[in-house]
This record gives sequence, C-alpha cells and structure tokens, in this order.
Amino acid sequence: MAEVIIHKSKLFSNLNILKNTIKAQIAAVIKDNAYGHGIVEISNLLVEFGISSVFVKNNFEANLVRDKFEHITILYPDSFENISDNIYLSISSIEALEKLEKNVGIELKVNTGMNRNGIESSQLELALNIIKSRNIRLIGVFSHNAYGDSGENGTLVSDFIKQQELFSKIKSQVIEFTLNNNLPKPRFHSLSSSGAIKLKDIDDDLVRIGIAMYGYLGYKCEIETALKPIAEVWSEKISSRFLAKGSKIGYEGKYILENDCIVSSYDIGYGDGFFRLKEGQDLHTKEGFKILPRMSMDSTSIISNENKVCVLYDANKMANVFGTISYEILCRISPFIKRIIKD
Repeated sequence: MAEVIIHKSKLFSNLNILKNTIKAQIAAVIKDNAYGHGIVEISNLLVEFGISSVFVKNNFEANLVRDKFEHITILYPDSFENISDNIYLSISSIEALEKLEKNVGIELKVNTGMNRNGIESSQLELALNIIKSRNIRLIGVFSHNAYGDSGENGTLVSDFIKQQELFSKIKSQVIEFTLNNNLPKPRFHSLSSSGAIKLKDIDDDLVRIGIAMYGYLGYKCEIETALKPIAEVWSEKISSRFLAKGSKIGYEGKYILENDCIVSSYDIGYGDGFFRLKEGQDLHTKEGFKILPRMSMDSTSIISNENKVCVLYDANKMANVFGTISYEILCRISPFIKRIIKD
C-alpha cells in the first residue's frame, strides 16, 4: 500500500532553523491539506512543537483542527456562520464585510501590490467604519508581499520594499483608528516564508510560514540548503516480470526497453495526484530506479524488483521534470494515501 512518510525530526529541525532566523512569532500555514502533507498529522506535530496560530484554506479545514490551536484564520471562508470562538475569517472586500453578522472575528486583507485579493488601501477608512458600526471584531490586518522570492542572494527588490512601505502606512492608519475609537489593536502580518527570511528587521506581529516549514524555499540561500523536505512518498509492488530488450511497456507500447531487465508495477499513479509521466521525461526513485512512461491512473512501471520504492523525496526534482514548482507537486498528493509519522 502506498504511503506518505512524514519525518517529525526534519519538521522540527526546519521550525527551529526558522525560529532562530526570523525575529517574529511564527504562524504555520496548513492550507490545502498542509501543502499535501496531511493537515491532521501536521497539526498534531505543530501542537507538540508549540505553534499556537495557523492559517487554513476553508471552513472544512478549520473544523478539522479547531480543538488544536488558539488562533485559526480561514483564508477563503465559504461560510460566515457557526464559527468557533478561536476561528477567524479572512475578509478581502467591502461586499464581504457588509454580509457579516455582529461580533464575528475577522482578519482584514489589504492589497499592497499583489493585485489579487484584498481591499484597496483607499478603502481602508470605509472598511474600518463598517467594522465599527457592525460590531465586528477586528483581530488582524494583513497583506501578502508578491516579491519575497525575487532578487538574488537574499536581496530585496524595489517592489518588495514598496509593498512593505505601503503596509507600514496601513498599520499606522489602523492603529490611529483603533486608538481614537477605543478598539483593541489588531495583529499585523504581511510576510510569508521567503520575505520573512530576507527581511532582517520585521515590524509585524507575526509571519506566515508555509513552504519553508515543509523543507523548501523559492530562492537559493544558506537557509535553503539547511531546510530538509519532511515528506517521502513510498509505493508498494503489485507484480513483477522479466522482460527482454525491445519489450514494450504500457499503453500504446510507447516505452521500449533498452535492455533485458525485471520490471515491476507499483501501486501509485496520476490518480494519486502525480503528474502523468510521458515518454521523453526522465524520472527516478530515491534509490535510482528508472520510472517508466507512460504512468497509469493507479499504477506505474519501474525497473526494479524491490517490494517498496520511494517515488517522491524531493519535490523540486519532480517539479523540474514537469516544468512546475514544488508547491504544485506537494499539494496534489492524494489525501487518500495514508500518512505515517516517523521520528
């Protein structure tokens, strides 16, 4: 049976590296099934490590972990009702603000240059007045810097700096409003993994750590080499056969063996979230066994006679084969594959 092995020691090592590098509270991003690693399993480990604040994708994910953390923010809420006291809604528009019930807790997202989600800075005063008039609890104000991965060797590009400067002005405006209206000061955050590592002096209350926690980073630096991927995907042999040179493999016989060898079928395929390996693409297991095209929905052929092989151990290597990024490789891993925690 295929399984995802989560290495607790590597996760804790990554978190300690980040904690010692970033001079701000770390909040963990566990959206999209913890980037494919398993939201329940990762949450249990985060609780053990001492993480108290997390970000999830939707209400379903929030309810899966609602008893584990002090603070849970839903980045893309699909319901504004029946929200637990420790769960808060990310709000990105004036229209969404106007739909909220009284006393609901929110984190207001403001666009500082990503130009994707969030109210415009010019709408901030209107939003704050709506929050006050409707007795909405403003728990946080945040943004997302689009340029954390930009720049070589840890340098900050001008667009990154511009976004941080705008967020600083937004913070000042919010603080002034809360003081003048006798409202609690919300928490502020604008940085994810890459930006938080690059920026030496962080003026926010916390940073949102996602991909780095799982062992990856979007640019080359000293910390990037220290972080270790925490997950491996292992597949179990279904059957084996000895095939002669020239034998054809799989649909349409597109792959032709170059040598006599044992070829085994393993219980993983594109139905389990992997990209469909095709002819012309070179991919190997952790042990060095060649994975043969074309991959099927529920199985794949590998030049190996081992009972189990590791088909994914570094998402960057697989991402390079398919012309994508580590995020996409990881979050596609099927939630139906069993997750196992190992020290």
